[in-house]
Amino acid sequence: MIRRPPRSTPKPSSAASDVYKRQAKTVKHIIYQYAELIDTRSFDQLQTIMWEDFKMTGGYEINGLSGFLGAMQQLASTYDTTMHFIGNIDGNWSNDVYKGKTYCVASHIYSENGIKKKLDMGIVYEDTILKKDGFMKFSERRFNLIWSNVEEIF
Repeated sequence: MIRRPPRSTPKPSSAASDVYKRQAKTVKHIIYQYAELIDTRSFDQLQTIMWEDFKMTGGYEINGLSGFLGAMQQLASTYDTTMHFIGNIDGNWSNDVYKGKTYCVASHIYSENGIKKKLDMGIVYEDTILKKDGFMKFSERRFNLIWSNVEEIF
């Protein structure tokens, strides 16, 4: 018979484990919701996942939800459509602050001189989500462009 050594760290309580699972599920929902709201151009719903003082940084700086909404209107006028594919999501909570990374490939479809093109971007977002008054929303996203590619499509 093989005996296992005693655990060196105590197993988390069931209640603590349930809280962690709910928080992780909420983080994923917020991240997926971001992609859906951007891709469906439902910008008027972004306040459900972003605090008013939301900030987007990374090669540029957009301060405030209203500034971000303006940037999204510009995106909508530049690209016919977008599609965000969410990959890995990894991060941790410390009290009421989540810090993590979201890996994404964002496709942007547009026309140039009558030719349909697709701009793909490999992005790693550094996310900060704050829990306030029982709600969890983005406080900040840092946009890190890892690679990009443009190709003609039909």
